[in-house]
Amino acid sequence: MDALAIAAAEAAVKAGYPRDAAALLIVELEGETVQVEQEFAYLLTVLQDPTLAEADRPYEVWVAQSEAERLAIWKGRKSAFSAVGRLSPDYIVQDGVVPRSRLGEALAEIERLSRQYGLRVANVFHAGDGNLHPLILYDGREPGAYERAEALAAAITRMCIAMGGSITGEHGVGMEKRAFLAEMFGEDDMEAMHRLRLALDPHELANRGKMFPGEPTAGGRPTWAPHPLERAGVISRM
Repeated sequence: MDALAIAAAEAAVKAGYPRDAAALLIVELEGETVQVEQEFAYLLTVLQDPTLAEADRPYEVWVAQSEAERLAIWKGRKSAFSAVGRLSPDYIVQDGVVPRSRLGEALAEIERLSRQYGLRVANVFHAGDGNLHPLILYDGREPGAYERAEALAAAITRMCIAMGGSITGEHGVGMEKRAFLAEMFGEDDMEAMHRLRLALDPHELANRGKMFPGEPTAGGRPTWAPHPLERAGVISRM
């Protein structure tokens, strides 16, 4: 979790996170006692490695001393998405993947893109598998803000592709990301996926207009456009 996500979670549930930290990493070990003790000892040697640059070493390591403290740590993390609503009336949640070795580089690029598009981004992610969940904050009542947020989301998606990752980590493709499939996969890959879809659904009834670029949409309606109430600032898409 980065500083913005920490601030949101603390405002919502007071998990006890350090408010002055640029980011925090939550690590949970599980298994047999002997195994966990060995892994914990190894973890401490990694965190306290004297060969690490000062900027790469944690300034504090906090170990939960009870089940209540452990649950508080996770409560803050699990509430981060909804807690961001305290910071912004609207937000878009992205879902992409980069190689774990490029997580730091990805976060630095998201920060740069955030400044470029003039929108704040709170980062919550799975460090263990490189799965990113940047939350792009915007105010739907501001003219052009939604479009800027969508453009920033697209830039982050393309960043994931460029870094050798994926346009989606755990939430599928769908209408929002189908346009990026052809940027990630070649023509042969796309054709194979389409043939497989036709084998299972020859009349293309399931999820019509939500799977591949250029597909006809149900009822001829656009597949990814703000609802009139979204444009009016009455509701927001979560």
